Amino acid sequence: MSADDGVSMDGDDVVDMYPADTAQQMTVIDAEGVHLSTSWTGIEGTLAAPNTFGHELLGAVFNERTREADASIRQAAPAAPRYYRDIAEAGRLLVKAYEARDAEAANDILIQLS
Repeated sequence: MSADDGVSMDGDDVVDMYPADTAQQMTVIDAEGVHLSTSWTGIEGTLAAPNTFGHELLGAVFNERTREADASIRQAAPAAPRYYRDIAEAGRLLVKAYEARDAEAANDILIQLS
């Protein structure tokens, strides 16, 4: 680790975190998941049904070539916001764990100094 790696910002080879900033970013990540969910709900209702794009041979070829991607997107998109929520929650737990360990280390230092 080094001072410019974004992990050990003061160069002491110990992971550094700005808990308030990190917690705020977890809120942003969570909000992005909510935004994605809301956006997808609006978009999904406007999509043409699978295999209905185009006409004749060109439409048939397009539908055949996009069938798997279409199904994959329709299946994955509604579930994606959950991952944002889970990442944000994991980040919040890490902030709490970091703060707890930081307080424990500070207490250990005070004990050693007394």
